[in-house]
Amino acid sequence: MFRAFNPKVFRLGYVALETADIGKARAHYADLIGMTETGRGDDGEIYLSVGFDHHEIVLRKAEQKSLIHVGYQLNPGTDLKEFAVSISGYGLKAEIKSDAQPGVAQLVEVEAPGKSVLQFYTDIEAPAPGFVSKGCSPLRLGHFAVVTDEADKMRQFYEEFLGFRKTDDLGGFAHFYTCNREHHTINIVDRPESWLHHIAFELRDNGYHAVACDALRAGGVPMKWGPARHGPGHNYAGYHTDPDNNIIETFTEIDIYVPELDMCEARPWHEYYPMRPKSWAPEDGLCAWGTEYNYDFGLVPLE
Repeated sequence: MFRAFNPKVFRLGYVALETADIGKARAHYADLIGMTETGRGDDGEIYLSVGFDHHEIVLRKAEQKSLIHVGYQLNPGTDLKEFAVSISGYGLKAEIKSDAQPGVAQLVEVEAPGKSVLQFYTDIEAPAPGFVSKGCSPLRLGHFAVVTDEADKMRQFYEEFLGFRKTDDLGGFAHFYTCNREHHTINIVDRPESWLHHIAFELRDNGYHAVACDALRAGGVPMKWGPARHGPGHNYAGYHTDPDNNIIETFTEIDIYVPELDMCEARPWHEYYPMRPKSWAPEDGLCAWGTEYNYDFGLVPLE
């Protein structure tokens, strides 16, 4: 049955990370990714911007790495108090916070399925520090992926409450969801463990894959795999890791999803027409070109 597409959020805003070495992590995102520091929190948190919004990455010092929370921007006109009440009605704990971080005056924090903490807000400051021409020179934060032992509950929350649409899956264990016209905003990977799988930045164009690889090499950071073209989303992607061994994806040419037709806009490199949501075999989904690689992405379910 075709379900109406009315998500409560329209984009991914930011990802907050705990890091064992905040100096090295800051240097990676500022110098090698190409972000600008826009603020510091009361506990030494560092806020970094791609170029327009106040921040897309938050770093906080801790004994070991972890995903702190993820921020989503709600549709304009959303009443935060009513949104918090609706979350409570769904059976989840929600708390309205004021001035909890620089750039966001008010937000709703939710303890969501999948051992995840989500923050929802309507407005974020846009100091527009500018897009810098260094490192990977990203255009924006695109999506993220999590591995979770509560994948079914997490998927249900994203579909039933937030209104996301599933666009594809990889082998039945990695599920791609969108809240807008991009192929995916989040990838939920079903495994008996929980951790951040990767963060993805969109580059300015395909030529910047070479720029990114050269910049990372100059900074002593090797590529783990790619650039290569995926099956789900068909994004042209390359992967490296930050100082905490978090996987970072840089991508271009991600599929444009048309919810009214439940299909992706046709592209010359598509294998199927029309390109509708489907289940991809792992050997086809990771790389449409059949490129061999030996890096373990942690996408195969554990026995």
